[in-house]
Amino acid sequence: MRYIFLILCSALLLISCKEDVKTKGKNYSFYHWNTNFKPTNKTNQLIKHGGTYKEYVRFFDLVVDKNVDKVYPVATVQFEEDTRFLATEIVPVIYIRNEVFLHEEGRDYNIQKLALNTADKIKRIQNKHLTGKVAIREIQIDCDWTDSTRNHFFSFLKSLKSQMPGYSISSTLRLHQVKYRERTGVPPVDKVVLMAYNVGDLGNVKETNSILSNEITAQYLEKLDEYPLPFDVALPLFEWGVLYRNGKLKGLLRELTPSMLGSAFAKAEKENSYTAKSDSYINGIFIYKGDHLRVETITKDKLEELSTMIKEAAPSYRDYQTIYYHINTSLTSEFSYDDLSSFAK
Repeated sequence: MRYIFLILCSALLLISCKEDVKTKGKNYSFYHWNTNFKPTNKTNQLIKHGGTYKEYVRFFDLVVDKNVDKVYPVATVQFEEDTRFLATEIVPVIYIRNEVFLHEEGRDYNIQKLALNTADKIKRIQNKHLTGKVAIREIQIDCDWTDSTRNHFFSFLKSLKSQMPGYSISSTLRLHQVKYRERTGVPPVDKVVLMAYNVGDLGNVKETNSILSNEITAQYLEKLDEYPLPFDVALPLFEWGVLYRNGKLKGLLRELTPSMLGSAFAKAEKENSYTAKSDSYINGIFIYKGDHLRVETITKDKLEELSTMIKEAAPSYRDYQTIYYHINTSLTSEFSYDDLSSFAK
């Protein structure tokens, strides 16, 4: 009997090991992009099943305040004093508009001061809300730099690294910066995160889905296996309504519920397109009768296709972490944990 018991235990251990091998590399993380950090049962379950127990939290944005012609932080994350973190590691994300590096404060001799102020604000948030609760090992900078701002942005990254010794510094990377890296340059960071979404022309009223277009994405992945830095991959998990007035972009309607859509808009001929039936006010945006709305979302088939394309384009010897943008969207309810795991690397 004892011999049989040992055999059964060994068999169970072997099955467990095989399962570990099977699921290895299938973990995933999330971006948290809301200003208020308020974990819920739903978001905690997403983190738990993601398996990394890591969350990428937008700390604040850097923008140019045109009223005073200064660079200021806005949309600073708000933590409640009694916040309990299921994640064991948080990665602060700082979104910087490209215009900052066209401004005097984001150029030349002012860059070091901008990096110092950025590092100080990160540390203040960390010391006030996170010290002793979660680990912070990495700082991520999100900026869609251009040819005209590349040198200033890269100088900022170097200065930030010197201001925050002991931390890994990462930056986001757009698809065109992979394909044309000889022109756009490679940022001086420890790793990058490929943002595999927002590939269409948001301002074009004739666009079908500016968030995800696998036909466009496929054109930019040819050189992914040659990229000289370690990279992770961010996949889209959000939806929005894109509002146009007289053919021009007027704003984005986020968290647009079916009841909001049905009360204010009538279905148009084109798929996922609607026309405002009357004047109204939705989520802080005025809607005028006749406005055009395109609802953009992510389907399982398209997201699976996108993830497969990236897996095939990435070199087999490179492991990368999959990060979903973002954890606060209601769209997460449309995907099972198995779905999210299967789309991950």
